[in-house]
Amino acid sequence: MRALLDLQLARDLARDSGLSEADYDVLSSVSESAGHSMRLGDLAAHMLWSKSRLSHHVARMERRGLVARQDCASDGRGAVLTLTEAGWQAIRAAAPGHVESVRRHFIDLLTAEQVQALGGITETVLAHLGSIQDGPASGHRGRPRPGREGATRGAGQAGRGPGRQDRAGRVRDGDAAQACGSS
Repeated sequence: MRALLDLQLARDLARDSGLSEADYDVLSSVSESAGHSMRLGDLAAHMLWSKSRLSHHVARMERRGLVARQDCASDGRGAVLTLTEAGWQAIRAAAPGHVESVRRHFIDLLTAEQVQALGGITETVLAHLGSIQDGPASGHRGRPRPGREGATRGAGQAGRGPGRQDRAGRVRDGDAAQACGSS
């Protein structure tokens, strides 16, 4: 089910906005941060992506004019990702259609009781996954895996985009300069 649902949502998103799921995830995450800016390392952790994977994807988005990457003045190793005006317009245009697609293909098919049950199931699975310690092969070097952030693409996160409620663990206050000092 998940694969078919993800495929349909990705098709709708690409058809309606020209964005990939990865583009949408990057744009929506950064759009929800103060100043529409976020440290690349924080974004990679939030999305459960490697820094290398995110860096390559961001380079493609930069070439399309959706985001801009700047060095962090207070940390020579860090970089901050900021939405460009084109990126902000792209996520604002894509979000309503994406939310509608999620509703049409998933949420609206369920009864209120099923949505409530799904919420309980999601919390149980996320609590379990958040408690697992990863081994060295995972790249997390024994650190606890993130809990809620990005662990699922379930009903609670399907409508990500501008104006969505804050999530724990995200850079929220200040502009790009403050984002530099956050890690």
